[in-house]
Amino acid sequence: MGAAVDVTGLRRVFGERVVLDSIDLRIESGQFVAMLGRSGSGKSTVLRALAGLDPDAEGSIRVPVSRSVVFQNPRLFPWKRVLANVQLKLQGADSRRRALEALGEVGLLDHARAWPATLSGGEAQRVALARALVREPDLLLLD
Repeated sequence: MGAAVDVTGLRRVFGERVVLDSIDLRIESGQFVAMLGRSGSGKSTVLRALAGLDPDAEGSIRVPVSRSVVFQNPRLFPWKRVLANVQLKLQGADSRRRALEALGEVGLLDHARAWPATLSGGEAQRVALARALVREPDLLLLD
């Protein structure tokens, strides 16, 4: 299969605080990996580096171009209904169908016309997951 993620010497410093120092990580295609650690240990920092969201991360980071991130906070647009949040930036005539299928995958098909403010925290998180899944990424990063 080959490596989906190949990281060598990942280092991240915030001010004088070294959060990550020479982290090596290899994840094979098809693998599921969970990072465990106490709060502040650098889990989200690794995720941000893998997502390409941290320009100050040092080291060699090789990841698929097609990747999606689900953050701890769902980050839904409150002025868009659930379906529009999932369809965000999707292209093509089948974008609505694909978004509805993704909502079905997370058990929220009946919430497609709901506003984010009416969702529970878990439902909002599942909408964010549907938004990530609908893109069919080669790498799915969940914080």
